[in-house]
Amino acid sequence: METLKKNTQYEILTPNGWEDFHGIRKLTKSNYVKLKNYKLTCSDNHRILIDGTWRESKELDHESYNIDIELYDPVGVESSSYLSNGIISHNCDFLGSSNTLISADKLHTLVYTKPVLRTKDGMNIYQEPVRKDPDKEKSYDHIYFITADVAEGQGKDYTALTVIDVTQFPYKVVATYRNNTVSPLLFASVVKTVARKYNNAYVLIEINSIGFEVANVLHTDLEYENIVKTAMMGRKGQIITEGFGAVKKVQMGVKTSVMTKKVGCQVLKNMIEEDKLIVEDADLISEFTTFISKKQSFEAEDGHNDDLVMCLVLFAWATRQQYFKNLTDMDVRLAMYQKDIEQIEDNMLPFGYYMDGTDDDGEDEKWSNGVDDWFITERKNIVKGF
Repeated sequence: METLKKNTQYEILTPNGWEDFHGIRKLTKSNYVKLKNYKLTCSDNHRILIDGTWRESKELDHESYNIDIELYDPVGVESSSYLSNGIISHNCDFLGSSNTLISADKLHTLVYTKPVLRTKDGMNIYQEPVRKDPDKEKSYDHIYFITADVAEGQGKDYTALTVIDVTQFPYKVVATYRNNTVSPLLFASVVKTVARKYNNAYVLIEINSIGFEVANVLHTDLEYENIVKTAMMGRKGQIITEGFGAVKKVQMGVKTSVMTKKVGCQVLKNMIEEDKLIVEDADLISEFTTFISKKQSFEAEDGHNDDLVMCLVLFAWATRQQYFKNLTDMDVRLAMYQKDIEQIEDNMLPFGYYMDGTDDDGEDEKWSNGVDDWFITERKNIVKGF
């Protein structure tokens, strides 16, 4: 089914006629059923109306299949039901579990779009790289940041990468790659190809296991230079580093630890819910709906995957690093709370001025500059507190 933007061009047929609805979500299920007496393929808990009673599909005469399948559900239908092949189906009016990382309210607003290019091996491109236009004075190359999560390529977990445009806020996921059969050695070539395409993007690879080999091949054999390095810095923990000076034990990539995942998940949650990171990829949005709290951390529900989400978790962690702030010349924390800071300033500004009708001694201007200096100091303190 084509991607549908919310309530702009399409309506859906329901027992009450044509109605507005929010959009379409895609789910990957590890099993599904085909109903024998109805032309419908669906999940085993899909509800349909039979003789005035809502029945789950597994309660009806069906054939079961234990293989992966992509299923599509409408979200936000006004009357909570719709027609599919003449059958009345119940609308999925709740998106996401109650303990998902991203709030259910926000998940409802995430609507995916159709890629401008989709390859057979799992690459989805939503925006081509932006490069300097010699005919435009203010044109410039965009900056891209790639994060990669590596699996063993045996048809289980997915090897994945995300390409994020970090030139300006809001950041945007402009391409994704997701493949559960690609070998780690071949994936290194995939990363280089994508990174070169996106203006020699900066690449951060998760190296807990097989990813270490991918990073090594990318650096040593393929001679790709813009690999993000990390080092352990005592109490500071793992940091991104240029690799110069007194820094020791520099490694090509990042090891996912309890702390990096905790920080990454919290920052990612804030970025998505506050629209500081735009995601329009169907697989990513699908993974968000099953990325839930487990044992004081977050991971995919049983039978689901979180490889693309983990790429964004690593990206979110990276945005808190000084290296990233220098790279983009932008402090994510400051930008996320800019409106709050400006509101504080607006509320306090009236107390900084007193007009007595005279301005010939320059005292007003001096006082004004003093207030500006105070606000600059307070701005830094406010941001530091978050």
